[in-house]
Amino acid sequence: MKRCKMTLRFVGVFCLLLASCLAALPKRNAARIVGGSDASIENHPYLVSLRRLHKHSCGGAILNTNTILTAGHCVYYADLVPSDFEVRAGSTFRNEGGQLATVSEIHIHPNYNDWTLEWDISVLKLATPLQLGTTVQGIGLPQPTFTVADGTGVSLAGWGALYYQGPSTNHLQAVTLPIVGNGRCGLAYQNFAPILPFHLCAGHKGLDACQGDSGGPLVYQNQVIGVVSWGYGCAFENYPSVYTRVSEFLDFINQRL
Repeated sequence: MKRCKMTLRFVGVFCLLLASCLAALPKRNAARIVGGSDASIENHPYLVSLRRLHKHSCGGAILNTNTILTAGHCVYYADLVPSDFEVRAGSTFRNEGGQLATVSEIHIHPNYNDWTLEWDISVLKLATPLQLGTTVQGIGLPQPTFTVADGTGVSLAGWGALYYQGPSTNHLQAVTLPIVGNGRCGLAYQNFAPILPFHLCAGHKGLDACQGDSGGPLVYQNQVIGVVSWGYGCAFENYPSVYTRVSEFLDFINQRL
């Protein structure tokens, strides 16, 4: 998540506020995984490390051999070109092993707002196709009518920070999170930002995404149902993470497969 634009998880939108403001308003920051455990890429073969200038910056999901789904804020840089990004696929470790592929095209949703992080989704095309195998697999998309009940357990994996403003990890982490209905999520963020129909919320105190997990896939029944976008801190009580709801963007995605 883009976490330092507000201080929500980068998952995020606005950069750290002054200490006097922090108590008054939550901040949007990019996200990473909190409360997870070591995982193997064989159990999450759809996951990639998105790298900016050869350093891990976000997560992403393999849709097919040359198409990656991630967050808009992960690739929204005026001074960078597609080839400044690459993905590492098929490795449990974000900085070694697996397959590296350079990005050739970046398609950010045309309505993406880098201040509010609304419509926070993008599709990347790769210069060379990934080689599929036990550690590299595409993931399915949900149906347009897909819904998921409050409290349902969903999966998240990534290489983000282990706690708010803490260190990230080279070893893949994974966690199961509960879905938080948009009504409850909206109450949590009512003084900060609206929770809209194209949002999806998940997380619990001590279980969450965090900085470095932005763009990663929220997964349910082998479908990517959400993309890590923003949140207040990481795993803070009563503040779930906010994801881009993939079922609302199927036309945008399918046109770029």
